[in-house]
Amino acid sequence: MKRATLALLVVAAFAACAQASTIPTLTLDPASGVVAGEPGTVVGWGFTLTYTASSDWVILADSSFTGSTVYGSYVDYLSLVNAPLYVAGPSPESSTISESWNSSSNPPLGLGEFDINSTALPGADIPGTIQVDYDVFSEDPNSPDFDPGSFLTSGTVSASAQVDVTPEPASLLMMTTALLLFAGAGWRRQARRS
Repeated sequence: MKRATLALLVVAAFAACAQASTIPTLTLDPASGVVAGEPGTVVGWGFTLTYTASSDWVILADSSFTGSTVYGSYVDYLSLVNAPLYVAGPSPESSTISESWNSSSNPPLGLGEFDINSTALPGADIPGTIQVDYDVFSEDPNSPDFDPGSFLTSGTVSASAQVDVTPEPASLLMMTTALLLFAGAGWRRQARRS
């Protein structure tokens, strides 16, 4: 009896694995995941998503940034009301989708943006992770006959990301000038002692 139960469990596990969808892969744009901007500016991420399932379609649902919000806030583009429907499916032409970040288009394109506070400290690094939630369907969501009942599963993919707060050019010039003045004053003192 134990062997029959074990065999049944193994068969069920294989059947579940056979029905389970392939997990999509996510690559951020830029590939390093690091974006940089001055205080008061907006930076963001584009993406490439590859989904190699033989018969299912994946739809990107929403995204989030897990980094600290002390220096700014994240805006998810995927869940905006007028957001494009990003779908990757089984045919080779649609198994990979790419979108560059473009905050000025209507609707904005890419995964999302990080709005850096105007009071953010230059030189601050905000490490985190971009997480993208997705849904998998057995029917093409772009089809006029699409049945939402064809939902199979949902999941999350993620990639490391970071926001670097860079000094404003004027601040950088002032900092450089101050350092040069201090160095010059030190050089003068040393020249007087000699």
